[in-house]
Amino acid sequence: MSLKARALILGGADFFGLHLARRLVKEGYHVVVVDNLTRGRDRAEVAALGATPGVEVVAGDLTDGATWAALRRGWAQIYLLGGAPPPRVVESDPVRAVRAHALAALHLIDWAAPGDKVFFASSGEVYADGVEDGVVQVPTEEAEPVVVGDLAEPRSAYAASRLFAEAALVHAARAGRSRVVVGRFYDVYGPRMGADHLIPQMCVRAVRGDDPFRVKGPHRKRSFCYVDDAVEATLRLMEAPAAVGEIVHIGNDAPLTAVGDVARLVLRIAGVEARVVAEPAPPGSPARRAPDLAKLRRLTGWEPSVELADGLRRTFYWYRRTWAS
Repeated sequence: MSLKARALILGGADFFGLHLARRLVKEGYHVVVVDNLTRGRDRAEVAALGATPGVEVVAGDLTDGATWAALRRGWAQIYLLGGAPPPRVVESDPVRAVRAHALAALHLIDWAAPGDKVFFASSGEVYADGVEDGVVQVPTEEAEPVVVGDLAEPRSAYAASRLFAEAALVHAARAGRSRVVVGRFYDVYGPRMGADHLIPQMCVRAVRGDDPFRVKGPHRKRSFCYVDDAVEATLRLMEAPAAVGEIVHIGNDAPLTAVGDVARLVLRIAGVEARVVAEPAPPGSPARRAPDLAKLRRLTGWEPSVELADGLRRTFYWYRRTWAS
């Protein structure tokens, strides 16, 4: 790879995009991040990223054809991220999530050249209704059926929008319109994730010393994946020719951990003694979620390397440094 090879990250001024961009720079890429830049507290992170040698940050709305028309050509790698909106956004404005995924995917298909190497970030959330209905096994293989429940429910509509984008991009790849791989992410966490998702919320509240320490759905079980592992898996998939046109799970298949146990571990790392109080789980949140990673291993040989306790420690220390004030 030439040190001047260029990578394009679309919708990249979010948690995963920031980590991915920094890793690509280390790999020798010149990185351009395109994002609508509407987020709040992470703007300082975006500014720091834009000041990083080898990175450009460009404001652009991926639902607007004019943004795509202005994009340069000739990218070694293209990533369509768009971020995972926090549950409160999905609940309050489902049209925003559905519209963003659908239009960005369709614009990408029309814009991309046949030789372009493209990664689309989807979500294990597409299985949530099937898990709750008892028709999808956990851990979940890619061959499991995808079930979309009541589209009037915001989380089901969000899952449907992910599936729409997946279907469009996979069939575009199989028709030779571009070389696309779809990654379905499972419970990725780490520093710079804001404060709207599960583990960052816990870290921020532990920094504050909240007591009682309220946990929504403490009996829910997950296999959490540290962001550095997810980035490594993503890069390996982009280098795997056999992954083109495929949907592949990205996550950690360590034994499932109860959300309440994660809270207690965060409190222990923080050195905080607090009473954990159970509250109802968020609407539509499945009782269990975990990926089967056999396909990812077969295609890339990748293995997760960061254990949960270590990843939580790294994440909490970052939040303690940056959110204590």
